[in-house]
Amino acid sequence: MRDLLKRNGFTLAEVLVTLGIIGVISAMTLPTLVKNHQRQVYVTQLQKVVNELSQAAEKAIQENNAISLDETKYNGNNANGARDFLNDNFRVVNNCGTDLTPCFASSYKQLDGSAFTLDNPLAAVSIASGASVSISCNWLGYHGSYYHGNFCLQVDVNGSQGPNIVGRDLIYMELYSDGKVAESYNNSHQADYCLGNDIGYGVGCLTKIMQDGWKMDY
Repeated sequence: MRDLLKRNGFTLAEVLVTLGIIGVISAMTLPTLVKNHQRQVYVTQLQKVVNELSQAAEKAIQENNAISLDETKYNGNNANGARDFLNDNFRVVNNCGTDLTPCFASSYKQLDGSAFTLDNPLAAVSIASGASVSISCNWLGYHGSYYHGNFCLQVDVNGSQGPNIVGRDLIYMELYSDGKVAESYNNSHQADYCLGNDIGYGVGCLTKIMQDGWKMDY
């Protein structure tokens, strides 16, 4: 019986070796798991902002008995349209006006670590969901048969908190007169721009995330 128990047990050396192997595997896989989780957090926050923007547009259209945002006071013929749209349709916790800070961080970077400069805002706010929204152009009311009026927005999905990287927590998007949120109405922006060395306004990342099934696979 003693021999059988001895054969079924583990020596201290075997236990230590096993724990060491588990530790090595954990050290190798944990950083990847943490990164993947954080990226999914950004995407979840991004989806929430996209939905909030679309719902706000629909609400504004209905309350103004309009066909689109072009027919409301928020259109491009009103200099205060961008500001009023944010203040009227979101629970604003910090109104930064035409300044970016403190709603946004003081500096941002691209994915390759180089500096990234945000557009000057017509209106910038922090909203109750924790995101910061900047409208840098108001083209509502100025469109023809092949052009859809829109706001140009840069959104930091977690406000001024880090990592403050375009393509991670900072995303460029456009809100169109019918409530659609995209980077271009016909999705003509190339997702490859997101991974380029110079992505301009930050375009490409929302398109890539949406095309990849709301995943940040980069």
